[in-house]
Amino acid sequence: MLKLTRVSKVYEGKVAFRALTDINLDIDKGEFVAIMGPSGSGKTTLLNIISTNDAPTTGEVNIEGHDPHKLNKNALAKFRRTKLGFIFQDFNLLHTLTVEENIVLPLTLDGARVKDMKDKAQLIAKELGIEAIMQKRTYEISGGQAQRVAIARAMIHKPKLLLADEPTGNLDSKASKDVMNMLEAINKKEKTSLLMVTHDPQAASYSDRVIFIRDGKLHSEIHRGDSRQAFFQKIIDMLSLMGGDGHDFSSVRV
Repeated sequence: MLKLTRVSKVYEGKVAFRALTDINLDIDKGEFVAIMGPSGSGKTTLLNIISTNDAPTTGEVNIEGHDPHKLNKNALAKFRRTKLGFIFQDFNLLHTLTVEENIVLPLTLDGARVKDMKDKAQLIAKELGIEAIMQKRTYEISGGQAQRVAIARAMIHKPKLLLADEPTGNLDSKASKDVMNMLEAINKKEKTSLLMVTHDPQAASYSDRVIFIRDGKLHSEIHRGDSRQAFFQKIIDMLSLMGGDGHDFSSVRV
């Protein structure tokens, strides 16, 4: 589904900075993978390259048989709209629009019929429990509700790959659990491949496997198994082994 082959990224400047070195990564269709590592380890750079917001210096990115970095501007824009979904820490919602208008934004760009857009929005709003706030502005809703809206917007066009950057970073523990339960349910029900960058061991424990990255290189990976609680503990142990500042990982939320 997603395959990275020897992906490296060097930022040029007075002093060149190597952010990633020879990353090889395979994610299967329907797999839920979390990426963890200390601040500055290259997690966000990796996500930006996969999401096509940044380009690799060397190496190849393959998503469903296509290297999006080789597409022209128009083809790339369509690829992003149809194949990829995005969820961000700060929600990235437009405050001038209602919740419903935010959700249907990807469909608007594709010129979908208004009735079709409304029907799809109502369906996904029902699944995510946000029907009652559809006509509210985004500044009138809570952080947990805002992240549900962001998930609805990311899923409205049924993307093949959902990319989440610290999706629980601005949420309290209750809202975090709600959001992670939703993402896990979407992953299982829709068979949507999910790649999530997170500092939060609790959020990471919902994934099928966690890939740890350090100094721009793949460090190790662990798989979930049957018990999420045991997986959570393995994640904590691995983070302790990797070291890093106390600020590098969010406080543990069980």
